[in-house]
Amino acid sequence: MSGDEPPLLPTVFLSYASADRGAARMLRDCLAAAGLEVWLDEEELAGGEAWDAKIRNQIRTCTYFMPIISATTETRREGYFRREWRFAVERTLDLADDVMFLLPVVIDDTRDAGARVPEKFFTVQWLRVPGGQPTPALRELAARLAAGDSAAIPNAPLAAPAESSRKSRRHAEPPPFPKFPAYPEHGKPGRFAYELVLWFGHLLHSLWCHLPRWIRVIAAAVIVFNLIGWIFRDRGRAFDWNDDRPKPEIPAEVQQALTTASQQAGGEGNPAAAVIKSIVGTTVEAIQSGKPVTVIPFSADADAGKTLADQVFKAVCETLHKDGAPLWGLSPLPLPAGAPDTEVIHRGQRMKSRFALTGHAGVVAPGLPPALVVRLFEVERNELVWKESFALTDDPATVARRIAEEVTRRLAPVEPKPAGG
Repeated sequence: MSGDEPPLLPTVFLSYASADRGAARMLRDCLAAAGLEVWLDEEELAGGEAWDAKIRNQIRTCTYFMPIISATTETRREGYFRREWRFAVERTLDLADDVMFLLPVVIDDTRDAGARVPEKFFTVQWLRVPGGQPTPALRELAARLAAGDSAAIPNAPLAAPAESSRKSRRHAEPPPFPKFPAYPEHGKPGRFAYELVLWFGHLLHSLWCHLPRWIRVIAAAVIVFNLIGWIFRDRGRAFDWNDDRPKPEIPAEVQQALTTASQQAGGEGNPAAAVIKSIVGTTVEAIQSGKPVTVIPFSADADAGKTLADQVFKAVCETLHKDGAPLWGLSPLPLPAGAPDTEVIHRGQRMKSRFALTGHAGVVAPGLPPALVVRLFEVERNELVWKESFALTDDPATVARRIAEEVTRRLAPVEPKPAGG
């Protein structure tokens, strides 16, 4: 190059979403007036290898790269401008750390915290230019860039380094509400529908982030609880046996849970097991609440009584049905031996039942043979309304029928007495 040739002007590559073209043009005019050469795409990107190569070459050779950040870029999940941003970030890998290259510009109230931009953008300071209208700060920057003053904007983080920006985002301001997408000029209803769906998703996200943190925690807990309830309801269909189907036993996983709970009934020394039992029991009770009868798994002191207790309990569950639906709700944790009557009534109250049924096989009194003692409580009146003992040698089916008859009789509505009788 001879000494008579003018020096090459610093070049600026403007990267923007098509909806922000108006603001990009005003930025171009301001930068050009300061003596900078600006590359701005004025045509719709048609794609293709030739055009892609041209874009890469422009970004590879430009002096500065100015991405335009806005509500549009926040709502757009994809777009060619995002590819341009990645090309620019790739170029920074070959630049020294003190070389200023990225010049992010925000044209609306989009916040930098949590913005949908490459992490590299968070390592430099952003300039706010509302609507693309020239501001004193923009004019001053353009003049310094044209004069070759690369120290116009220090290559330092705006708030925090990229690594720590993620850690602080939970304390950052919530994202702004997205702007309603404009209908495309050339009439593309499919594209507009796509943008509308994206806008609605970002609107929900913004609404969620603007809620107080404690409300979000409660809402998340409610969602999780309802999901667990939905799963348990599907599992609970195994109890909805129809009269025209074979009467299966209680599902194996439920029986195993009952057995495990029975083994842990006295496990006060294991706090974790007690907490898990309480959570599972409360969840299952809440899902099955509202049944007329709360049934509590029968317990036993010894293996001989346990066999009868388990068989009678399953037979009672199979028998207590009306119109193909069970009349009972299961309180899955068995009561330990010697549990007070108030605990049985409390189980029934939690499940919003009229009655609570429980049984225990063991020694009834000194000098008497072991027996299965079944008790029925009326929850609203807080009292024992029926109690009967059965020998451990009795037929389980016969005992179950006797229990079911007594429960059904008490569930039957009371016939009003005729007037004048």
